[in-house]
Amino acid sequence: MISKTRLKNILALKHKKFRNEQKLFLIEGYRLCQEAIRSDFSVETLLINSNILSRQKLDEIIQLAKTKQVEVVEIQETEVNRLAGTDNSQGIFCIVKQREDRLEFILNHTNRFLVIIDQGQDPGNVGTIIRTCDWFGIDGVFLSKGTVELFNSKVVRSTVGSIFHIPIFEDVDLELLFPRLKQLGYHLFAADINGEYLYHHVDYQIPMALVIGNENKGISKNFAGYFDKTIKIPSYGKAESLNMALAAAIMMSRMVNSIKE
Repeated sequence: MISKTRLKNILALKHKKFRNEQKLFLIEGYRLCQEAIRSDFSVETLLINSNILSRQKLDEIIQLAKTKQVEVVEIQETEVNRLAGTDNSQGIFCIVKQREDRLEFILNHTNRFLVIIDQGQDPGNVGTIIRTCDWFGIDGVFLSKGTVELFNSKVVRSTVGSIFHIPIFEDVDLELLFPRLKQLGYHLFAADINGEYLYHHVDYQIPMALVIGNENKGISKNFAGYFDKTIKIPSYGKAESLNMALAAAIMMSRMVNSIKE
């Protein structure tokens, strides 16, 4: 059972203000909860409704939670409905502590490929890019000031668990990051629909970083002096543009394969 006061506090995590204050975030769904508990994130509580999940999945997730000393709380269907952010909830949620990865830690280690998002506003796009970075084994992801919040429920859901797999830094001041990367010898490649170079004709060198801009405005022109090359995907049809996350995936694929060639 869960008290009204506690339920109210958990529901508050749907709002950025309270997530920031409490340094917690709420996730929903069997797969996400499983990934969170297995990761090195600290999961405070597992909330479950035993009437929705199958007995096998219920037993597996409870056992996993117990091995990580995660509190398990049974909730009613009415409480599931209030907590749910999806139409067909699986009746399983986790309260997770936000992890603050140390920026200097990753910059002081040998990394080959980083991805930087400058003021990305669409939660689905940002979450999908994080998932794609996980797929391609990117060493770290940087979200600039002005980018949608990392722990936004739509961002988290769109990562499909990848948020728990790779270092991600949010609210990063790119005016400080770019000079630091250049000092460390990084080659910076900016994705630009009007880029000077075709992405598949570029000789990529490590360590490197791919910079992806805002869905409508692109990358801030203030940073142009830091980029080694601006790169683009050639168009052979009549579409005005590519989806931000799709364009990032296409470029990442080529850049990662160039490392392995």
